[in-house]
Order: sequence, then structure tokens, then C-alpha cells
Amino acid sequence: MATSDHVLRLVRKALDEFDNMPLEVSVRRAVRIANLVGDTKYAVRLSLDLKTMGGDRETNGEISRMLMEDPSTWGSMTGPAEQALKAWMNDRKIEGSDNIDSHSLAELEFWDKEIRDLKKSGERVDYETDLNTRQRTTRILARTRHLTFALLCSWERRLDYSTINESIFDGYRVKVDALLADGVPDLLQQFSAVYRRLQEAADSAPDRDVTEELSQAITTCRRILKAVVDHVFPARDEPSADGLVLDDSKHRNRLSAFIKQTVSSDSNRALMDAIVAGLYERFTAIDKMTNKAVHAQVAIEIANLCALNTYIVCGETINLHALAAE
Repeated sequence: MATSDHVLRLVRKALDEFDNMPLEVSVRRAVRIANLVGDTKYAVRLSLDLKTMGGDRETNGEISRMLMEDPSTWGSMTGPAEQALKAWMNDRKIEGSDNIDSHSLAELEFWDKEIRDLKKSGERVDYETDLNTRQRTTRILARTRHLTFALLCSWERRLDYSTINESIFDGYRVKVDALLADGVPDLLQQFSAVYRRLQEAADSAPDRDVTEELSQAITTCRRILKAVVDHVFPARDEPSADGLVLDDSKHRNRLSAFIKQTVSSDSNRALMDAIVAGLYERFTAIDKMTNKAVHAQVAIEIANLCALNTYIVCGETINLHALAAE
């Protein structure tokens, strides 16, 4: 999966070279970027500008589906592919008729260059004969150029925010992964394996029941959290001062005791307690959910959120432990 930072570099390269490249090149780059960020409507919309007219209808449809984040919406009258086709046809409509200009950008740019070269050569050109066609070509190219540039600018702004969020989360991930790599590296590998199974199921059969896989993913999240708690607050036989059992099985109690021990500010402690409580409540809610069928598409979203919340709690916990050790 491409990171936001990688896609942002692609966007900036396309923008930096926009005025020096043929429009077809910039549009092809934009289709790639739209596909990576899941912007189906514009991935399909711009791909229509690249396609020459004709060809096998079934193959053309298959190519469009390749660019869709959710191919199941293909054929829907309100889906992104239909919206893209409608927008493209409106842009390509020939004034005064019901026809559209379906020539590709490569063809339009070629003819535009031919006319300009003829003008430079001084050769006589009958401009009046095909004036409407040349004007239409110029307008199509201008509209496509404007749309592509605007999309690249919008993606740059969106991805710039995303890379900031990724860098913040990476701080948590690096700390947690470093600890687990030394202590229980198998857990991360297990979670990755379960996650891949969920993703494969969602990609191939989004309605397939993956209750067992989801249960495995959540169990691994719990184990990752326990590994972190074992590191910062090992199990002990004696209870806490307020009577909490702190043995090996009560890792939530031990985490609460650790927070109380290391966070002196009441407001900060309350915030940390709320974050931890939210994660355990999520575990409980998913336990109830796994008593009935859970589809792959839903399961992957649940697993994503659970993993994210687990890493946030683990990151905060490890950070507190590091500060306490200073």
C-alpha cells in the first residue's frame, strides 16, 4: 500500500513538471494518483480523456473497473463511474448536436500541434473551413488542463495533512514495534498475517463471513497490549493500595495502577484513563459482534480501528514509562 508521503511526492513531481510535459502525460500521472488515493470518480473521468474511441466494449468496462476503489458500484446509476462518464460527455458535447467528441488527448494534442506547426511554417491554412473543430479542440484541452491541475493541487493539500498525521502515528508505532521486536516479535507477525487474510477476503468476497479471522485479530490486539503492560508494570501477587488484583490475568488493573503511579496531573490521568477505557470497551463490543456473522468488508474496518487504538494506547503507555525512567 502506497504511503501518503510517497503519493505526495508523485503529486509534487506532476505539479512541478506540469507546464513542461504534454497534457497527456500529466493526465496519465493524475489517473495513477487518483487510483492510489481512492478517488474513483476522477480516476475514471481522466482515464476517459486518455482512451481513444472504439475498442471492445467489455474490455473498456473492465479497464474502468480496474480504476475503481469499489468495483461493486459499477453499473449503478449514481455510482462514481457513472458520474465520471456523465461529466466527460458533458465536457465533450459538440455544440448544436447530440454527438460528442470522443477523440483521445493524444489525438487532440497531435492535431493541435500540426496546426501550430503549419502556422509557423508559413504554409497557407484554410482556417475558416474547420474553425469550429479547432475551437472545440482548444476548449477540450483547456478544460482538461484546468481540471487536472486543480485535482493535483487539491491532492497536494489533502496529502500534506495526511503526512503530518502519519508522522505523528509513526512515533507511536516505532516505539511499540521496537519494544515488541525485543519482547514478543511473533505477535506483530501474527497480527499482520490475520490482517492480510481479512484484507484478501474483503478484496475477493466482501460479503464472506470472517468472524473467526476478526476474532483472531482482536485477540492479537489484546496480546500486544498485554505485552506492553507486562513490560511497564509486571504482574505481582499483592493487590494495589485500593484493592485491585494485579496478577498476570488482570492486565487492565495493572495498566490502571501504572497510570495512577506515573501521571501526577489529575486532568492528564483522567484523559489517559478515558483512552484506555475506550479501547477495552471496543474489545467488549467486538466480542459481542463476533457471536454473529461479520462480513469481510466490515471486519477489515473494525480491525483497522482496533489496531489503531491499540497502538495509540501502547504508544502513550511506553512514552509514560520512558519519561518515568528519566
